[in-house]
Amino acid sequence: MLRLWSPLSVVMMAATLASTVSAEPAQLDIVCDAPVVMLVLGQIENQDAMRTYGEQLRQLPTYPEQQGYYQFMRPIEVFEGDWPSNQFVIGAKFPCVAAARGFWYSDDYQNIRPLRSGAGTISVSVHPINPPPDYVTGADPKRLFAEQEPQSNP
Repeated sequence: MLRLWSPLSVVMMAATLASTVSAEPAQLDIVCDAPVVMLVLGQIENQDAMRTYGEQLRQLPTYPEQQGYYQFMRPIEVFEGDWPSNQFVIGAKFPCVAAARGFWYSDDYQNIRPLRSGAGTISVSVHPINPPPDYVTGADPKRLFAEQEPQSNP
């Protein structure tokens, strides 16, 4: 018996097959012992879209799986200039650059990335974490000042 497929059933079958195919790069077998910070610089243009993206991002298992976490997200104090309310800087620490790639290029993250389309402009880079220099000994710093008013740019 010859079976004919409707165009809709062909599209649905193709979508099902496409959703099961992994786009993730090949796994590496390496030692992950050179910590990095993923630096995310952003300017928000659509707060609602960015909020939706952020909610979905927090639900992903990918940060914990990659041993990543936010080291910083918002300033606690501004020393100079004005901090625009629609701009942000996030620093996410990972145990190595391959782990940061494992987060960024994971199917989980790539599937929610389109949610921030039109939400703003974002630049993302990865930076090594330098070991402390010899003069950092754990002693108390010599000067500890109280909070001051932000300075204007010279």
